[in-house]
Amino acid sequence: MNVLPDTTKPRPLSCYKEGVSVRVISLQGGRCFCSRLLSMGIIPGTIINVLRNCGRMTIRIRSSEYALGKEMANKILAIPICGCCD
Repeated sequence: MNVLPDTTKPRPLSCYKEGVSVRVISLQGGRCFCSRLLSMGIIPGTIINVLRNCGRMTIRIRSSEYALGKEMANKILAIPICGCCD
């Protein structure tokens, strides 16, 4: 698998606006928190599309949509995949 070097510093998912696609870099939380995210398919390397960000986030992973609270979104570190969101 070819991996391009990350040139953008990872930021919490809650920092990204609607319409942005990001790649998950890491999960910052306890065992139960990480297990819950893993069960939703949120793992490092996953691409997430931000559908809504107004307090509660609505995201799309593959063909599924999820709602995340701000605290959960703050613990998911990601980088934009398009390079347009510095």
